[in-house]
Amino acid sequence: MKIVIIGAGAVGFQLAQTISRREHDVILVESSQEQIDAVSEHLDCRLVHGNGVNPTTLREIGMRDCGLVAAVTNRDEINIIACQTAHALGAGVKVARVRQEDYYQDHRLLLDGIDMAINPDHEAVHSIREVLFQTGATEIHDFAGGKVRIIGARVEPDSRVEGRSLADLDRKLGDRLALVTTIVRDDETLIPSGRTVLQAGDMVFMAGSRSIVNRSLIYFQARKRRLSHVMIVGANAMGRELARDLLAAGVKVKIIDRNEQKCRLASRRLRHALVLHGEGADSALLEAEGVAEMDGFVAVAQDEETNIMACLLARHHGAAKTVCLVDRPDYVPLLPLLGVDAAISPRLATSNWIAGFVQRGAVVSSESLGYSGAEILQLEVDPHCPWLGRKLAALDFPRDAVIGAVLKQGRVLTPKGDTVLEAGDQVVVFAQSRGVDRVVEFFSGDQA
Repeated sequence: MKIVIIGAGAVGFQLAQTISRREHDVILVESSQEQIDAVSEHLDCRLVHGNGVNPTTLREIGMRDCGLVAAVTNRDEINIIACQTAHALGAGVKVARVRQEDYYQDHRLLLDGIDMAINPDHEAVHSIREVLFQTGATEIHDFAGGKVRIIGARVEPDSRVEGRSLADLDRKLGDRLALVTTIVRDDETLIPSGRTVLQAGDMVFMAGSRSIVNRSLIYFQARKRRLSHVMIVGANAMGRELARDLLAAGVKVKIIDRNEQKCRLASRRLRHALVLHGEGADSALLEAEGVAEMDGFVAVAQDEETNIMACLLARHHGAAKTVCLVDRPDYVPLLPLLGVDAAISPRLATSNWIAGFVQRGAVVSSESLGYSGAEILQLEVDPHCPWLGRKLAALDFPRDAVIGAVLKQGRVLTPKGDTVLEAGDQVVVFAQSRGVDRVVEFFSGDQA
């Protein structure tokens, strides 16, 4: 599949890096030679110096055999025109990164020539909202139209799972506990076995149906928490949208921002929120406003360093959960190591969303875990797989991967040793980066 990415900024770079690991025909178009020089040594794809809205540039690349065009520059107008030009030249799927609300009506982009549009801010707010309401979760991924959910949760001291082996938990809890597929411990990603013992501080990823996975979170917490008070740093559009959603759910909200004009706007639009003019990283202010009593603390200010510092201060003063918005995707796996519960990157969310359009062999969709380069893959079982009809326990499955869920005729099943996969079934697999290619081959029927 030929894929053209327009824009070598943070989103374009992340997208090219993700897709080029499993697709060879990836072309990255960038108008700045300086930016091309900056990313060239880190990417294994073709780089083109040119204007992504120029018909001559796109015609020379070749649009008629192009399966996907993703326009992800920092300017909405360039992305829109680039997709419309690619459409006129015969490209397949066209995806544009569009932030400006004026281009949308009822969250739909009303422009011809663009198949899908993504607003990174909306995606980030959605991710933050999900993490907040699932009080024990630090990371959430949905697959198969939301039927399969993957949640990351940290093992708390004195929780019901601490110090227990997975085999012991399976005997005691059975189907009440979702399948534990991956553990991140001391910055190392582990594929666990029944003998693996969960330790306080482990980041555990579970897979299964939404209902089972959501209910499983209680076993990882020392006590059950309810989301009732949230403090938000940032009265920008993202902060206001998140506050509006929380208020509608009955959550009490406090908003802090250094910009007086933004505070006034938020105060007018969010009449039931308490809006405070001040620095989000002011330790005395946070303490005076009761940050220790907060069930959630979210920092979505434009300044990345302010967000990080505010979350670290909130954690120090006793906030139950901290969520930090960051620009740089490489910060996402690092911040939990510093004590921030969850880090959300709009650029990474955008990259993962667009990468879902790229299929290779049996791959239906995929997302990066953010930890140690691991990936979550949704794959369809090819009818030519030589192992069809055999039990999972008898298969020579790649060691660097584990099957987290099985979809049979729309039903979500927890994989067991006696599970038999059939052609057309779909599976959700956790794979370390070195095992991704072997997993794809395994389900594509490419292995003898």
